[in-house]
Amino acid sequence: MSGPPDIDDQLLRGLLDTLVMDLLREGPNYGFGILEALGERLGEDAGIVKESTLYPLLHRLADRGYLASHQEPGDRGRPRRYYRLTDEGQEFLGTRLAEWRRVAGLLDRTLLRSPGLPTSTS
Repeated sequence: MSGPPDIDDQLLRGLLDTLVMDLLREGPNYGFGILEALGERLGEDAGIVKESTLYPLLHRLADRGYLASHQEPGDRGRPRRYYRLTDEGQEFLGTRLAEWRRVAGLLDRTLLRSPGLPTSTS
């Protein structure tokens, strides 16, 4: 079985930003915990999120003020950096979710209803 088809980097970046912030609405989490939770949410598409993608994404969102972080001791003595959604991040997430709903509605009304559109990329 092959993995999921490649997704445009810019599209994926916006989606992953939103998914991570939405996940952090549930409470603070650390990098690997976020990666695992995203994997559960994405199911068969979990492969689109790589560790090498996640950590720069977390740093970028923190630099923009959407996430705050702190360290706590880890299970093996090494500290873990926990991230939480800030008030600014919560506001940005609301805006981004509204944008995604609009895009989803637009796609549903137009391209996804086009006759002859393939239902699978396999």
